[in-house]
Amino acid sequence: MNDTIAYYDRNAKEFFLGTVTADMSTLYVPFLEHVPPGGKILDAGCGSGRDSLYFLRHGYQVEAFDASAEMCRLASHLIGRTVRQKTFDMVCSVSEFDGIWACAALLHQPRNLMDKVLERFCRALKPGGVLFVSFKLRDGQWEQGGRSFSGYDEKSFRELVEKHGSLAACTIWTSNDVRPERVGEQWLNAILQRVHDPSVRP
Repeated sequence: MNDTIAYYDRNAKEFFLGTVTADMSTLYVPFLEHVPPGGKILDAGCGSGRDSLYFLRHGYQVEAFDASAEMCRLASHLIGRTVRQKTFDMVCSVSEFDGIWACAALLHQPRNLMDKVLERFCRALKPGGVLFVSFKLRDGQWEQGGRSFSGYDEKSFRELVEKHGSLAACTIWTSNDVRPERVGEQWLNAILQRVHDPSVRP
């Protein structure tokens, strides 16, 4: 993960410019159907801050964080508020958020740590709250261009979710990358719901 974070620190401006204008509206709609108006959203691994800006402009409360200090700086400037620098294992909230948005964020998390992240996210959601996640549609782990990736297909992702009794898959679907230079690249998207109170551990 340290190499991946360093990659984003080195390439923050290029990544920001390449993603900040991407039209993600087809992903926002199914997620926000489950979030009450004015609800509280955690943008986990927010990157450019593009999605946080959209949610703020539509009246939602937003907290955002990213592991890259440079991405936090650029995203803070974009949305006009502080984006905290932290990693997924630093999410310690309990029953605080109506929705957690992790768009193309967990794909850098090693698969052997994915269960712990899902547990933290589930605990941070209010009962009935929803989590959006997206991964490159590829089952496995790999290194590419100085970054580490974890991907899933629908079968392996359902197997992951089934281990978490407090999360239920509302919907799982695939989509094409919206960036023109990524034609042909597909993503696995999912909306998961916290269906009952998990055990809360200190």
